[in-house]
Amino acid sequence: MNRIDEKFKELRERGDKALIAYFTAGLPSVKENIDIIIKAEESGVDIVEIGVPFSDPIADGLIIQHASHISMEKGINTDIVFEICRELKESVKIPYLLMTYYNPVYKYGIVKFSKKCAETGVSGVIIPDLPFEESGEAQNALKKKNIHLINFLTPFTPDKRAEKIIKNSEGFIYFVTGAGVTGPREHFSEEMWEKLKVLRKLSDIPVAAGFGISGTAQVKEIKKSVDGVIIGSFFVKKILDGKIKELWKGIKEIKKVLVREN
Repeated sequence: MNRIDEKFKELRERGDKALIAYFTAGLPSVKENIDIIIKAEESGVDIVEIGVPFSDPIADGLIIQHASHISMEKGINTDIVFEICRELKESVKIPYLLMTYYNPVYKYGIVKFSKKCAETGVSGVIIPDLPFEESGEAQNALKKKNIHLINFLTPFTPDKRAEKIIKNSEGFIYFVTGAGVTGPREHFSEEMWEKLKVLRKLSDIPVAAGFGISGTAQVKEIKKSVDGVIIGSFFVKKILDGKIKELWKGIKEIKKVLVREN
């Protein structure tokens, strides 16, 4: 069983929800990046997304765009990201995924990329600019290595298309809470709540909500409707600002909200 599936099974049995944390690869440095992910597991993170820096991160807001730019200036590339993953393979038990764009994967070679993911313990890959209808080649290559390609749904995905995407999904559905890019937002839309109700009727696959979730208040609001939350910009900003102690505090506070109430 893929480690993502194992993790969600374990959490469901406990009645807990997943905390999925995004960290840009190589920040503040490669060693510190690895140390942060190890400490994140100890602090309560269930799954980690590792952001592969890219020059045109169209799905990301200003915070992660800035982080990606800094990472690239430090010379972080796909090969170095895989070396980070190789270190994590020996250091953490939680699943870790790569959040990347299709251009770096295509340039690397889809088969070679999939093989490298398997060698370095990667459990899943997220490619936000790869349309579902064009994802077959990447999904098949990854599936041969028991790696999940994570699909996206939004509040505005038509129901028939949502059914098709869910039917061909593995690991979990990355549910985008609203239109636009990553980064803090103040409110959830009515369309989001309605779409989550529809998804629950269509499938039992775990649903993790991301894009704009940035604190305990929002987590409390959405947790009953999803299997996990994905938090990126809120955590990355702490790292960029050098507020590492606040990072651990934030992780622990959010995870506490996601644990089943006794």
